[in-house]
Amino acid sequence: MLLRQLVYFFTSLLVILLGSTYLVANEIGYKEVFSKGRAVIINGDINLAKKRALEDALYLASLQGGAKIDGYSSVDTSTNLNENVLVRPASTIKDFVILEENADETHYNVSIKAYLVSVNNMLNCSSRQFVNVSYLSPHYSISSRLPAWTNKLPNVISSAIFRNLNNIDYINLNDSSKVTFNPSKVVKKSISLDYNNIVEGKRNALNNGEFAIHPIIKLDYAKGRLTKVSKEIMVNITLNIYEGPYYKILDSLSYQFSLWAGNKTGYSHIDAFIGVSEDKLTDFVKNSISKIQYRVLDKLKCQPLQAEVKLVNDELTIPIGLNQGLKRGTVGFISNSKDVIMSEWIVLTVSNSQENFATVEPLNSLNKKEDINGKIIKFMN
Repeated sequence: MLLRQLVYFFTSLLVILLGSTYLVANEIGYKEVFSKGRAVIINGDINLAKKRALEDALYLASLQGGAKIDGYSSVDTSTNLNENVLVRPASTIKDFVILEENADETHYNVSIKAYLVSVNNMLNCSSRQFVNVSYLSPHYSISSRLPAWTNKLPNVISSAIFRNLNNIDYINLNDSSKVTFNPSKVVKKSISLDYNNIVEGKRNALNNGEFAIHPIIKLDYAKGRLTKVSKEIMVNITLNIYEGPYYKILDSLSYQFSLWAGNKTGYSHIDAFIGVSEDKLTDFVKNSISKIQYRVLDKLKCQPLQAEVKLVNDELTIPIGLNQGLKRGTVGFISNSKDVIMSEWIVLTVSNSQENFATVEPLNSLNKKEDINGKIIKFMN
Protein backbone atom coordinates (compact mmCIF):
# COMPACT_ATOMS: atom_id res chain seq x y z
CA MET A 1 0.00 0.00 0.00
CA LEU A 2 2.81 2.39 0.92
CA LEU A 3 4.69 1.54 -2.25
CA ARG A 4 1.58 2.24 -4.35
CA GLN A 5 1.14 5.64 -2.68
CA LEU A 6 4.81 6.49 -3.31
CA VAL A 7 4.50 5.51 -6.95
CA TYR A 8 1.36 7.62 -7.32
CA PHE A 9 3.01 10.61 -5.60
CA PHE A 10 6.19 10.55 -7.67
CA THR A 11 4.26 9.96 -10.90
CA SER A 12 2.00 12.95 -10.25
CA LEU A 13 4.95 15.16 -9.30
CA LEU A 14 6.85 14.09 -12.40
CA VAL A 15 3.91 14.85 -14.72
CA ILE A 16 3.38 18.31 -13.23
CA LEU A 17 7.01 19.34 -13.29
CA LEU A 18 7.72 17.84 -16.70
CA GLY A 19 4.70 19.72 -18.02
CA SER A 20 6.04 23.03 -16.73
CA THR A 21 9.51 22.16 -18.03
CA TYR A 22 8.04 21.45 -21.46
CA LEU A 23 6.33 24.83 -21.44
CA VAL A 24 9.49 26.72 -20.59
CA ALA A 25 11.39 24.76 -23.24
CA ASN A 26 8.98 26.12 -25.79
CA GLU A 27 9.14 29.67 -24.45
CA ILE A 28 11.17 32.04 -26.58
CA GLY A 29 13.40 34.35 -24.61
CA TYR A 30 12.09 35.20 -21.16
CA LYS A 31 9.15 34.60 -18.85
CA GLU A 32 7.57 37.13 -16.49
CA VAL A 33 6.31 35.57 -13.25
CA PHE A 34 4.81 36.68 -9.94
CA SER A 35 5.23 34.88 -6.64
CA LYS A 36 4.77 35.29 -2.91
CA GLY A 37 7.08 34.24 -0.10
CA ARG A 38 6.26 33.76 3.58
CA ALA A 39 8.46 33.18 6.62
CA VAL A 40 7.91 32.85 10.38
CA ILE A 41 9.17 35.70 12.56
CA ILE A 42 11.38 34.08 15.20
CA ASN A 43 12.27 35.96 18.39
CA GLY A 44 11.13 39.22 16.78
CA ASP A 45 13.92 39.12 14.15
CA ILE A 46 12.19 40.99 11.27
CA ASN A 47 15.28 41.19 9.05
CA LEU A 48 15.87 37.44 9.14
CA ALA A 49 12.21 36.74 8.42
CA LYS A 50 12.27 39.19 5.49
CA LYS A 51 15.34 37.48 4.04
CA ARG A 52 13.77 34.03 4.33
CA ALA A 53 10.47 35.22 2.84
CA LEU A 54 12.33 36.73 -0.13
CA GLU A 55 14.29 33.51 -0.61
CA ASP A 56 11.02 31.59 -0.54
CA ALA A 57 9.46 33.90 -3.15
CA LEU A 58 12.51 33.67 -5.43
CA TYR A 59 12.57 29.86 -5.23
CA LEU A 60 8.84 29.59 -6.01
CA ALA A 61 9.28 32.04 -8.90
CA SER A 62 12.11 30.03 -10.40
CA LEU A 63 10.05 26.82 -10.25
CA GLN A 64 7.40 28.48 -12.43
CA GLY A 65 9.91 28.24 -15.27
CA GLY A 66 10.10 24.45 -14.97
CA ALA A 67 12.19 22.12 -12.86
CA LYS A 68 14.87 19.44 -13.04
CA ILE A 69 14.16 16.38 -10.93
CA ASP A 70 16.71 13.98 -9.44
CA GLY A 71 15.68 11.07 -7.26
CA TYR A 72 17.45 8.36 -5.34
CA SER A 73 16.75 5.69 -2.73
CA SER A 74 18.62 4.97 0.48
CA VAL A 75 18.45 2.27 3.14
CA ASP A 76 19.18 3.06 6.79
CA THR A 77 20.66 0.75 9.41
CA SER A 78 17.20 -0.62 10.18
CA THR A 79 16.74 -1.59 6.50
CA ASN A 80 14.10 1.08 6.04
CA LEU A 81 13.77 2.25 2.44
CA ASN A 82 13.83 6.04 2.03
CA GLU A 83 12.90 7.79 -1.20
CA ASN A 84 14.55 11.16 -1.85
CA VAL A 85 13.60 13.73 -4.44
CA LEU A 86 15.77 16.74 -5.38
CA VAL A 87 13.91 19.46 -7.26
CA ARG A 88 16.00 22.16 -8.97
CA PRO A 89 14.81 25.10 -11.11
CA ALA A 90 15.32 24.77 -14.88
CA SER A 91 15.45 28.55 -15.27
CA THR A 92 17.47 31.31 -13.70
CA ILE A 93 16.17 34.62 -12.35
CA LYS A 94 17.87 37.53 -14.08
CA ASP A 95 16.22 40.35 -12.18
CA PHE A 96 13.33 40.97 -9.80
CA VAL A 97 11.52 43.74 -7.99
CA ILE A 98 9.63 43.61 -4.69
CA LEU A 99 6.02 44.64 -5.28
CA GLU A 100 4.74 44.43 -1.73
CA GLU A 101 5.96 43.41 1.72
CA ASN A 102 4.27 43.35 5.09
CA ALA A 103 4.36 41.61 8.44
CA ASP A 104 1.68 40.36 10.81
CA GLU A 105 2.09 39.01 14.34
CA THR A 106 3.71 35.76 13.25
CA HIS A 107 4.86 35.97 9.61
CA TYR A 108 6.61 38.22 7.12
CA ASN A 109 5.18 38.30 3.56
CA VAL A 110 6.86 39.35 0.32
CA SER A 111 5.40 39.62 -3.21
CA ILE A 112 7.76 39.92 -6.20
CA LYS A 113 7.82 40.16 -9.97
CA ALA A 114 10.72 38.36 -11.64
CA TYR A 115 12.05 37.60 -15.12
CA LEU A 116 13.18 34.06 -15.85
CA VAL A 117 15.45 32.90 -18.64
CA SER A 118 16.07 29.28 -19.53
CA VAL A 119 19.47 28.10 -18.32
CA ASN A 120 20.28 26.85 -21.83
CA ASN A 121 19.04 29.95 -23.64
CA MET A 122 22.10 31.97 -24.71
CA LEU A 123 20.17 34.40 -26.91
CA ASN A 124 21.61 33.01 -30.12
CA CYS A 125 18.50 33.93 -32.02
CA SER A 126 16.03 36.67 -31.26
CA SER A 127 13.37 36.51 -33.92
CA ARG A 128 11.54 39.74 -34.78
CA GLN A 129 8.08 40.21 -36.22
CA PHE A 130 9.58 41.97 -39.23
CA VAL A 131 12.73 43.64 -40.56
CA ASN A 132 13.08 46.84 -42.60
CA VAL A 133 15.25 46.40 -45.70
CA SER A 134 16.24 48.97 -48.36
CA TYR A 135 16.95 47.68 -51.87
CA LEU A 136 19.84 49.78 -53.13
CA SER A 137 20.77 50.78 -56.68
CA PRO A 138 22.35 47.71 -58.36
CA HIS A 139 25.76 47.67 -60.02
CA TYR A 140 25.96 45.99 -63.44
CA SER A 141 28.91 44.63 -65.41
CA ILE A 142 28.48 43.04 -68.87
CA SER A 143 31.21 41.54 -71.04
CA SER A 144 31.64 43.19 -74.45
CA ARG A 145 31.85 39.71 -75.99
CA LEU A 146 28.21 39.00 -75.19
CA PRO A 147 25.35 39.75 -77.64
CA ALA A 148 23.78 43.19 -77.37
CA TRP A 149 20.46 41.83 -76.16
CA THR A 150 22.09 40.60 -72.90
CA ASN A 151 22.18 44.22 -71.72
CA LYS A 152 18.60 43.60 -70.63
CA LEU A 153 19.44 40.66 -68.38
CA PRO A 154 20.87 42.51 -65.33
CA ASN A 155 17.69 44.56 -65.03
CA VAL A 156 15.62 41.39 -65.39
CA ILE A 157 17.66 39.76 -62.62
CA SER A 158 17.47 42.78 -60.31
CA SER A 159 13.71 43.19 -60.81
CA ALA A 160 13.14 39.48 -60.11
CA ILE A 161 15.20 39.61 -56.90
CA PHE A 162 13.31 42.69 -55.72
CA ARG A 163 9.94 41.09 -56.52
CA ASN A 164 10.84 37.85 -54.73
CA LEU A 165 12.02 39.71 -51.63
CA ASN A 166 8.91 41.87 -51.67
CA ASN A 167 6.73 38.75 -51.59
CA ILE A 168 8.12 37.74 -48.18
CA ASP A 169 5.81 39.12 -45.49
CA TYR A 170 8.60 39.17 -42.90
CA ILE A 171 10.57 41.72 -44.96
CA ASN A 172 9.37 45.34 -45.24
CA LEU A 173 11.10 46.23 -48.48
CA ASN A 174 11.86 49.84 -49.42
CA ASP A 175 12.79 50.60 -53.03
CA SER A 176 15.92 52.79 -52.94
CA SER A 177 17.17 51.64 -56.34
CA LYS A 178 16.56 55.06 -57.93
CA VAL A 179 19.07 56.72 -55.61
CA THR A 180 22.72 56.32 -56.64
CA PHE A 181 24.64 54.18 -54.18
CA ASN A 182 28.40 53.89 -53.94
CA PRO A 183 29.58 51.72 -51.01
CA SER A 184 32.99 53.42 -50.96
CA LYS A 185 31.39 56.84 -50.49
CA VAL A 186 28.75 56.18 -47.86
CA VAL A 187 28.21 59.38 -45.88
CA LYS A 188 28.35 58.69 -42.15
CA LYS A 189 25.77 61.21 -41.03
CA SER A 190 22.33 61.49 -39.51
CA ILE A 191 19.26 61.19 -41.71
CA SER A 192 18.24 64.67 -40.56
CA LEU A 193 21.45 66.05 -42.15
CA ASP A 194 21.13 64.08 -45.41
CA TYR A 195 20.65 66.55 -48.32
CA ASN A 196 18.72 64.12 -50.54
CA ASN A 197 16.44 63.25 -47.66
CA ILE A 198 15.72 66.91 -46.74
CA VAL A 199 15.33 68.39 -50.24
CA GLU A 200 14.11 65.48 -52.39
CA GLY A 201 12.75 63.04 -49.86
CA LYS A 202 15.24 60.46 -51.13
CA ARG A 203 17.87 58.86 -49.00
CA ASN A 204 20.22 55.95 -48.66
CA ALA A 205 20.55 56.48 -44.91
CA LEU A 206 19.50 53.65 -42.61
CA ASN A 207 18.17 53.81 -39.09
CA ASN A 208 19.54 51.66 -36.32
CA GLY A 209 18.13 48.17 -36.51
CA GLU A 210 17.53 48.38 -40.29
CA PHE A 211 19.25 46.67 -43.23
CA ALA A 212 20.10 47.28 -46.87
CA ILE A 213 20.81 44.99 -49.82
CA HIS A 214 23.16 46.02 -52.60
CA PRO A 215 23.07 43.74 -55.68
CA ILE A 216 26.15 43.41 -57.91
CA ILE A 217 25.41 41.56 -61.16
CA LYS A 218 28.12 40.49 -63.62
CA LEU A 219 27.68 38.77 -66.99
CA ASP A 220 30.73 37.12 -68.60
CA TYR A 221 31.30 35.20 -71.81
CA ALA A 222 32.49 31.61 -71.66
CA LYS A 223 33.11 28.89 -74.23
CA GLY A 224 33.61 25.15 -74.02
CA ARG A 225 32.68 24.64 -70.39
CA LEU A 226 29.76 22.28 -71.07
CA THR A 227 30.94 20.93 -74.43
CA LYS A 228 33.86 21.70 -76.68
CA VAL A 229 31.76 24.00 -78.86
CA SER A 230 29.24 25.37 -76.33
CA LYS A 231 28.63 29.11 -75.93
CA GLU A 232 27.70 30.18 -72.42
CA ILE A 233 26.70 33.22 -70.40
CA MET A 234 28.23 33.18 -66.91
CA VAL A 235 26.05 34.94 -64.35
CA ASN A 236 27.62 36.10 -61.06
CA ILE A 237 25.36 37.68 -58.46
CA THR A 238 26.58 39.18 -55.19
CA LEU A 239 24.18 40.49 -52.57
CA ASN A 240 25.95 42.64 -49.99
CA ILE A 241 23.88 43.03 -46.83
CA TYR A 242 24.49 46.15 -44.74
CA GLU A 243 23.28 47.00 -41.26
CA GLY A 244 22.59 50.30 -39.52
CA PRO A 245 23.36 53.95 -40.25
CA TYR A 246 27.07 53.34 -40.80
CA TYR A 247 26.51 50.57 -43.35
CA LYS A 248 28.32 47.87 -41.45
CA ILE A 249 28.76 44.90 -43.79
CA LEU A 250 26.77 42.03 -42.33
CA ASP A 251 27.35 39.42 -45.02
CA SER A 252 28.06 38.97 -48.70
CA LEU A 253 26.02 36.28 -50.47
CA SER A 254 27.34 34.93 -53.77
CA TYR A 255 25.40 33.03 -56.40
CA GLN A 256 26.72 31.78 -59.75
CA PHE A 257 25.25 29.84 -62.64
CA SER A 258 25.77 29.48 -66.38
CA LEU A 259 23.36 29.70 -69.32
CA TRP A 260 23.82 27.57 -72.43
CA ALA A 261 23.34 29.96 -75.35
CA GLY A 262 24.00 27.46 -78.15
CA ASN A 263 27.06 26.13 -79.95
CA LYS A 264 29.77 27.60 -82.10
CA THR A 265 30.66 24.85 -84.54
CA GLY A 266 31.94 27.05 -87.35
CA TYR A 267 28.86 26.32 -89.42
CA SER A 268 26.58 29.32 -89.08
CA HIS A 269 23.44 27.58 -90.36
CA ILE A 270 23.85 24.77 -87.80
CA ASP A 271 24.56 27.21 -84.97
CA ALA A 272 21.46 29.22 -85.85
CA PHE A 273 19.31 26.08 -85.93
CA ILE A 274 20.27 24.86 -82.44
CA GLY A 275 20.55 28.30 -80.80
CA VAL A 276 18.54 29.25 -77.72
CA SER A 277 16.00 32.07 -77.97
CA GLU A 278 16.22 35.22 -75.84
CA ASP A 279 12.87 34.49 -74.22
CA LYS A 280 13.97 31.00 -73.24
CA LEU A 281 17.21 32.30 -71.70
CA THR A 282 15.29 34.97 -69.80
CA ASP A 283 13.02 32.26 -68.36
CA PHE A 284 16.10 30.24 -67.38
CA VAL A 285 17.46 33.26 -65.51
CA LYS A 286 14.23 33.81 -63.58
CA ASN A 287 14.04 30.13 -62.62
CA SER A 288 17.68 30.11 -61.51
CA ILE A 289 17.18 32.96 -59.03
CA SER A 290 13.70 31.93 -57.83
CA LYS A 291 15.06 30.84 -54.40
CA ILE A 292 17.84 33.35 -53.78
CA GLN A 293 15.59 35.48 -51.53
CA TYR A 294 15.46 32.70 -48.96
CA ARG A 295 19.20 32.97 -48.41
CA VAL A 296 18.64 36.63 -47.50
CA LEU A 297 15.76 35.67 -45.22
CA ASP A 298 17.87 33.07 -43.41
CA LYS A 299 20.49 35.73 -42.73
CA LEU A 300 18.09 38.38 -41.45
CA LYS A 301 15.48 36.46 -39.52
CA CYS A 302 17.71 35.90 -36.47
CA GLN A 303 19.51 39.23 -36.36
CA PRO A 304 18.98 40.60 -32.83
CA LEU A 305 17.26 43.90 -32.22
CA GLN A 306 19.78 45.79 -30.14
CA ALA A 307 21.17 49.29 -29.60
CA GLU A 308 23.43 51.34 -27.35
CA VAL A 309 21.75 52.99 -24.36
CA LYS A 310 22.38 56.71 -23.87
CA LEU A 311 21.57 58.79 -20.80
CA VAL A 312 20.00 62.05 -22.01
CA ASN A 313 18.35 64.54 -19.63
CA ASP A 314 18.17 61.85 -16.93
CA GLU A 315 16.39 59.46 -19.32
CA LEU A 316 17.77 56.23 -20.79
CA THR A 317 17.23 56.46 -24.55
CA ILE A 318 17.85 54.16 -27.52
CA PRO A 319 17.82 55.00 -31.27
CA ILE A 320 15.19 52.39 -32.24
CA GLY A 321 11.43 52.47 -31.87
CA LEU A 322 8.08 51.59 -33.44
CA ASN A 323 9.48 51.51 -36.98
CA GLN A 324 11.78 48.68 -35.92
CA GLY A 325 8.98 46.81 -34.11
CA LEU A 326 9.78 48.01 -30.59
CA LYS A 327 6.63 48.50 -28.51
CA ARG A 328 6.01 49.84 -25.05
CA GLY A 329 6.48 47.13 -22.43
CA THR A 330 9.02 45.15 -24.48
CA VAL A 331 11.71 43.60 -22.30
CA GLY A 332 15.43 43.88 -22.98
CA PHE A 333 18.67 42.94 -21.25
CA ILE A 334 21.87 44.94 -21.02
CA SER A 335 25.49 43.92 -20.93
CA ASN A 336 28.92 45.52 -20.80
CA SER A 337 29.62 44.35 -24.34
CA LYS A 338 27.87 43.54 -27.59
CA ASP A 339 28.02 39.86 -26.65
CA VAL A 340 25.38 39.55 -23.95
CA ILE A 341 26.82 37.55 -21.05
CA MET A 342 24.20 35.89 -18.86
CA SER A 343 25.84 36.73 -15.55
CA GLU A 344 25.79 40.45 -16.38
CA TRP A 345 22.15 40.78 -17.37
CA ILE A 346 20.01 43.60 -16.03
CA VAL A 347 16.36 43.79 -17.09
CA LEU A 348 14.97 46.95 -18.68
CA THR A 349 11.53 47.65 -20.11
CA VAL A 350 10.44 50.11 -22.80
CA SER A 351 8.52 52.93 -21.12
CA ASN A 352 7.84 54.96 -24.29
CA SER A 353 8.34 54.21 -27.96
CA GLN A 354 8.15 56.56 -30.95
CA GLU A 355 9.00 56.08 -34.63
CA ASN A 356 12.79 55.71 -34.37
CA PHE A 357 13.33 56.45 -30.70
CA ALA A 358 12.44 54.93 -27.35
CA THR A 359 13.08 55.34 -23.65
CA VAL A 360 13.77 52.45 -21.29
CA GLU A 361 13.89 52.07 -17.55
CA PRO A 362 15.37 49.39 -15.27
CA LEU A 363 13.00 46.94 -13.64
CA ASN A 364 14.91 47.27 -10.40
CA SER A 365 15.34 50.89 -9.32
CA LEU A 366 18.54 49.93 -7.46
CA ASN A 367 20.29 49.75 -10.84
CA LYS A 368 21.66 53.25 -11.41
CA LYS A 369 21.09 54.94 -14.76
CA GLU A 370 24.69 56.15 -14.82
CA ASP A 371 25.89 52.53 -14.73
CA ILE A 372 23.59 51.57 -17.62
CA ASN A 373 24.70 54.45 -19.87
CA GLY A 374 26.74 53.25 -22.85
CA LYS A 375 25.79 49.58 -22.52
CA ILE A 376 24.15 47.43 -25.19
CA ILE A 377 20.50 46.51 -24.79
CA LYS A 378 19.28 43.41 -26.57
CA PHE A 379 15.56 42.70 -26.94
CA MET A 380 13.91 39.31 -26.82
CA ASN A 381 10.47 38.02 -27.75
